[in-house]
Amino acid sequence: MIERFINIFKGLERAHGVTYVDKKGNGEKIKGKSFVKRDPVTENLWRNHLQGTEPSLGIIPINNENKCIWGCIDIDSYAGFDHKKLINKIKLLNLPLVVCRSKSGGAHVFCFTTVPVTAQLMRDKLLSVSAVLGYGGSEVFPKQVELKSQEDTGNFLNLPYFNGDNTTRYAFLENGEAATLEDFFELHERNILTPEQLEQLKIKRPESEFSDGPPCLESLTQNKLDDGRDRVLYQYIQYAKRKWPEEWSKKVNPFNYKYFSEPLDDKIIQDKIKFNSKKELGFKCNEEPMCSHCDKKLCKTRKYGIGGESVFPELSDLQKVDLDEPYYWVNVDGERVKLETIDHLIEQRLFRRSVAKQIDKKPPRIKGPDFDKFTDLLLAGIEIIKAPQGSSIIDQLKDHLEEFCTNRTAKDTTKADILRGNVWTSEGKHHFIFAKFFHGYLQRKKWGEKSQPTQQMLKEHCECKDDNRITIGKKRPSVMIVDAFEKPENTYQPKQLKPKDPY
Repeated sequence: MIERFINIFKGLERAHGVTYVDKKGNGEKIKGKSFVKRDPVTENLWRNHLQGTEPSLGIIPINNENKCIWGCIDIDSYAGFDHKKLINKIKLLNLPLVVCRSKSGGAHVFCFTTVPVTAQLMRDKLLSVSAVLGYGGSEVFPKQVELKSQEDTGNFLNLPYFNGDNTTRYAFLENGEAATLEDFFELHERNILTPEQLEQLKIKRPESEFSDGPPCLESLTQNKLDDGRDRVLYQYIQYAKRKWPEEWSKKVNPFNYKYFSEPLDDKIIQDKIKFNSKKELGFKCNEEPMCSHCDKKLCKTRKYGIGGESVFPELSDLQKVDLDEPYYWVNVDGERVKLETIDHLIEQRLFRRSVAKQIDKKPPRIKGPDFDKFTDLLLAGIEIIKAPQGSSIIDQLKDHLEEFCTNRTAKDTTKADILRGNVWTSEGKHHFIFAKFFHGYLQRKKWGEKSQPTQQMLKEHCECKDDNRITIGKKRPSVMIVDAFEKPENTYQPKQLKPKDPY
């Protein structure tokens, strides 16, 4: 069973996600602590996940070859989400997808393939699917089409069936009932696609008079609208100006009465016509309700869609690599961009330069407050990637301290020798003078920190004590004391030379 589960959800093997859950009631989202670990995905992690042993396992779908065997639309909705309604819509569109309940009560909509396909193909298809389902603003996994290097880990998704059949993260049968793990395996077999089938998968769009314009208008006008009338009307006006440049203003009021359950007042309509007649404006693709029905790739192919317009890209999934001087990864329309410092995220000029340099796209300049909204959202959902073991300044200082103490001490070292930069060991404690350690050892190792902060780090993080004076002859130097390290064995073996041939 474990092997079967692994074969379905294989992904990147050099890193994975972990989540410790804090449960909340009353319909609140279940929160927890999540982060990426740069450790291999072992069979024991899969076993613990199915047995319900925390932390639950998160898998990064994109592998080192930038391919995947599964993708997912993460519909982040909770407190009474109607899974049956979603399943019926998927059945109506004849889409080979499997719906699971997420840990927060929303939905994970999975697509599976028989063999790895490009992350680009999987992502493009699921973006189109999410738009036609009405969840175009949802996260799509894989979240990137390419990993930039071995240090790039991508984003993970928490897997279903944490705690096996006793889980709240189960798949749904066609009738909306919970599926056991065995049932899920059957659902997977019935819906799995070959690469050719995924490539040829047609996402059926609704019939509409706006099939030559933005897909969001096509979807939003299937029923009369109550909410978002002002923003939808703005979107329609941009479409009408492109399609009927001479008489677009005559089309606005008919749209108002045809598609809104409560039409806007005529004065409001006339004010909007007057405002838009003096300006050439672009579509608002990143605002609701349009973004929930947005299919940017399809829109670019439509005669009166966004075409070659410069639209601000979708920014998602900020990751912080937790070093002493952290750097960041962010997805820009599904492509990975590395931000060297926090300034490259919060300063629009530096951000646009980073994007243009790395993926050859230049986001349009937008108003400062609008850019701040994007960065605030990214920071609110930031994901931490644990730094490699031994990479922090503290880790390096601990290594230097141990090496100094074990190399500068010997059985015959006396208390007086510490004045010459050696380490005196007595009663299980190393004694040394900080200045000798700092100037005579650390600086030769090209240590970058100053003296006082280094001494403070030794006290706070290396369990060193510095309020000690010892008497050596007429001197009473201040020394640091730390528990003695175990001296490593000498494993050096001298090279065996061949005896010389006397002849």
